[in-house]
Amino acid sequence: MGSTWNDHGLVQSSAADAWQDEGVDIDDAYPSMIESFTPHELGALGETLALAYLDHRGYEVLQHGYRCVEGEADFVAYDHAAEMLVLVEVKSRRARSDDDDLYPEEAVNAAKRNRYRRIASCYLMDHFPVQAIRFDVIGITFKQGQLARIEHIHDAFEWGAE
Repeated sequence: MGSTWNDHGLVQSSAADAWQDEGVDIDDAYPSMIESFTPHELGALGETLALAYLDHRGYEVLQHGYRCVEGEADFVAYDHAAEMLVLVEVKSRRARSDDDDLYPEEAVNAAKRNRYRRIASCYLMDHFPVQAIRFDVIGITFKQGQLARIEHIHDAFEWGAE
């Protein structure tokens, strides 16, 4: 199933007929069973959307699930526009109601940021030389039967310790 994108990073499944101003119309594309997804399944769905989003935005995804002794990065990608390597953390959450102010990207706390810095160090040692590196976070919020919102935070945090 294909997807189309607008200029704000919002995706619409080709299964839906009309644009949704807020995000992805997942009611047609993904049956109501999304509510029964395990956290792992929801995360996999979020990573699938993030992969399509990155590809559409012109990123070259070099690796999905880069692993080292320090942990795992969801994606290692190259941003051709910025000429920079990007480690991407994807966070997916389910909104329980329309007034649910849920921001999955906020789940990237200080401990996770420090772990990502160590993962980046491993990647740099394994793939020397790397000219520049950036840390991005993609937050995906699923609203049952309605929308999925994609929030891409470029340069979400710096190399320096907190």
